[in-house]
Amino acid sequence: MSPLSERSARPGWTTAAWWHRPVGPVYLASLALSLGKGAWFTCWAMFFLHSVGLSTTEFGFGITAAGVLGMLAGGPLGYLADRLGARETLIALGVVQGLAILSYTLVHGFWPAVLVTCVMIAADRATPGIRIALISGLTTGEERMESISTNRAMTQGGIVVGALAGAYVLALDNSIGYLGLVLVYGTSAIGCSALLRRVPHVESLNERKVRRNVLVLRDRPFLLITLFNGVLALSWGMLDSGVPLWITQHTQAPLWVMGVLMGANAVVVVLFQNRVSRAAVTVRGAARLGLWSGVLLAVSCVAFAGTDDGSGTRVLLLLAVGAAVHVVGELFFVSSGFGLSVALTPDDAHGEYQGMFSTGQAAALTFAPGLMTVLLVDGGVAGWFVLAGVYLVGGVGTLAASQWAQRSGRGAAERSAA
Repeated sequence: MSPLSERSARPGWTTAAWWHRPVGPVYLASLALSLGKGAWFTCWAMFFLHSVGLSTTEFGFGITAAGVLGMLAGGPLGYLADRLGARETLIALGVVQGLAILSYTLVHGFWPAVLVTCVMIAADRATPGIRIALISGLTTGEERMESISTNRAMTQGGIVVGALAGAYVLALDNSIGYLGLVLVYGTSAIGCSALLRRVPHVESLNERKVRRNVLVLRDRPFLLITLFNGVLALSWGMLDSGVPLWITQHTQAPLWVMGVLMGANAVVVVLFQNRVSRAAVTVRGAARLGLWSGVLLAVSCVAFAGTDDGSGTRVLLLLAVGAAVHVVGELFFVSSGFGLSVALTPDDAHGEYQGMFSTGQAAALTFAPGLMTVLLVDGGVAGWFVLAGVYLVGGVGTLAASQWAQRSGRGAAERSAA
């Protein structure tokens, strides 16, 4: 029995042995980096508008361009991680990201800001996939899935705490506060790279003298799973931008309710991501979670649609129901993605497969704000039903593509581990 599955009087994370495992420094690095990330992305719009002097149009163009680059960078950087080493690539990305963030202290004008943001976002979007590749190289069997989901819970918790710090900086709304945030986030990114040096080295393709071309581009079932998982990943943008826009434009609910909904979402993810992920240790289990994720996210859309032009207790109750169903769908979609992307990956290609898989989620993060604006602000109730249909396609497509992968003989490594 692995240490992670042993029952004890104390939770594992309260013991020194739990943190001294090979993945322990990965958890610490993820937690520290997410604290800075949560604070930064709470404030970065105001930083660019007030400190750098960009217009709202310039800011929107800049983050869209950076998002597209970040979406395209995952696959190549993931292949590089397999070739040179996941730990080494992750360390290098942390240094690049930290230096890019620190350079904001010297940036003035539109194009320099766009260039730096493109570098920072490319490193930020590529990091989660390569981190999963590193964890996959350090663990096996059920411990692998539990370690990946634990890292997700650590990251989510750090983002929430960081966002609270960012809210304080926003309240100050002065150049000193923004400058301090840049310095803290930049140095923490570099510090996390130093922390990752304590992680054991995972043998690279170069060290094994393996010469091969890219595999994932020829794996059509996996590419389809990546696509449909990206569709389900729109659920992140739905809560971050879609629901706030809907509340302000189409309901008479008080604005504070959005903070409650987002805070509750984060708490549920931290508490239950590990438990839900236990159902995704097989391809079949992960595929079913993907299907149910699409169904639940569609149901949440119907609940939110019922708040149109409403007020009072009924609207608050429907918003709470919609958010509760949404967070369960989110837990299912994330766990499904973890299970499928890891189980269907060849042992020597975790970097390139995770890099490609992260492309779907990065695309969702990039295009979700615009899509939510068109569907929900302009489309109204009809937009919610269109979005519900999109989620159903994502859930059914995930199940069908996973079954195709199994018929193709994929998931053998997962079956032997199980």
